[in-house]
Formats: sequence, C-alpha cells, structure tokens
Amino acid sequence: MSNRHLARTLVLQSLFEWDFNGCQENIAELLEHNKQEFAPDFNDADFSANLLNSIVAKVKEIDGLVKKYAPEWPLNQITVIDRNVLRIGIFELKFSHDIPPKVAINEAIELAKTYGGESSGKFVNGVLGSVFKDMQEIGEKKEFENEATREYSAGGVVFRKTNKGYLFALVLDAYGKWTFPKGHIETAEDQETSALREIEEETGLDQLTSRGYLGSIDIKVNEPNKRPFPKTVHYYLVETLAENLTITKEPEVKDAKWVTEDEALNLISYENAGEIFKAALKKLKLL
Repeated sequence: MSNRHLARTLVLQSLFEWDFNGCQENIAELLEHNKQEFAPDFNDADFSANLLNSIVAKVKEIDGLVKKYAPEWPLNQITVIDRNVLRIGIFELKFSHDIPPKVAINEAIELAKTYGGESSGKFVNGVLGSVFKDMQEIGEKKEFENEATREYSAGGVVFRKTNKGYLFALVLDAYGKWTFPKGHIETAEDQETSALREIEEETGLDQLTSRGYLGSIDIKVNEPNKRPFPKTVHYYLVETLAENLTITKEPEVKDAKWVTEDEALNLISYENAGEIFKAALKKLKLL
C-alpha cells in the first residue's frame, strides 16, 4: 500500500513551485521531477497526480473558500506553504469522495506543522475546522462505505540509539505478525499524544519523544462475527531512552522485542507497515 502522506508531500512541493513561479510552469512536469528527485522508488498508483490535477482544476473555487474562511488574511499575504496546504486540505475536505474529513484535516495539519512556520498548524486547523463546521451545519456530507464505523488509531516506529546503531521496537499482534505498537485515539485526544500513550501502554517504554509524523494508512478490519469496518492509523517516529520492553496485559500484544533494521525488514509482513518503516528509515537517513 502506498504512503499517501508522502504523496501529499510531493503534491505540496509541486504546488509550492508552481505557485512561487506565478502558476506558469507545467504542473505535471514539476510533479514528475519531484518524484524522481525525492522519491524515485515510490509508486503511489497515480494518487499524487490525480490529487494535484484536481486541485489545479478547482484552484479558483478553492481559493474562494480560503478567502471566505480566512477573511482577515488576503490570499497573497498567506505564506506560499500555508496557502497550498490549505488548497490540499480544502480539496480533500470538500471535493474528494474517498478521503474522510478527519483524515483530510489531520493530514493538512501535519503538512503545515512539518513544512510551515511555528503557527502554521494552528492556522490551517482553524481554517479547515471552520469549513468542516459549516459543512456539518448545512448538512453537507460525503458518503463512505461504513464511514460511521470508521476507527482512528495512532502509533509509532519506536527507536533507540546504541553504540552499534539503531534498534527498533516491534510487537507481535493477535494475528501472530510483527508490527508496530498502536491503538485507539481517545475522545478529545490529539493523534500524537495518543501515539505516545499507546506505545507506552503496549510496550512499557517511557521517556518517549516524537521525532515527526510518518504518515497514515487505511485498512479494513475483519473481526469474527462482525461486519468489516474501515480504520485509519496515524504513525509517528518516536525516540526512547528506555531499554526494557514489557509485555503488557493488552490483548492485542503477545510479545515485544528490539530488532535491528535488517531484522525488522525481514520480520514485518504487513505491506503497509513496511512502507511506514521505510518512511522512518528515510527520516533517520538510513535509507
């Protein structure tokens, strides 16, 4: 499964260049150049190209919404990064039929926090929150299969530095597969806080520090005697100074252990978890 956060990052980079140069350059060529430059082995099944082309096609309508929901900020006074993060967020929130609203908002906030200024995350959150509030008030909604039952979880790729290199924490899940600690996002809890809490609960590790957002994956969960339901899992890169892993009473966790990079690549059998791990290795400059 492709890492859509990386795809959105490539879209943001391309929109930034296109916007910075007066919207005169060939947007498709910009995206292709950025893919070759920053993610030559990345295959997103045309997600980034479709997203980028759709935003450009609706850019006047989207910019009209930016002006409406950020009236104190003339469009040309919003930073180029924040302006284009809003374009991505508003398109996915208002016009995309396969992106849940919470995912659209959270992904835009993470892009703003990563590539924008100190207050970019709050600014984007405020604008998109207002858009979504109005959508709810007028009864505008997007239809998704089983969307009412969608769950949101958060977790992380946990690492610690040793004299011999990096070690990564893996957990053995209820299906007998090695993966990363994660769990349900509680009400009124932001996803980064949830990720750190779940990691501590599942592994016993403390002294945890988030080193940045890695991306999200969408999966369909199949449980005995239940209808399948969709789940979105947000992942962070998390550093710890603690060494001792503890097998907790969480029913989803059967075992936990530290492994090297090569061992992790061999043990992780979920394709989507493998993509998240590669994103972590790139952030650590190990790949």
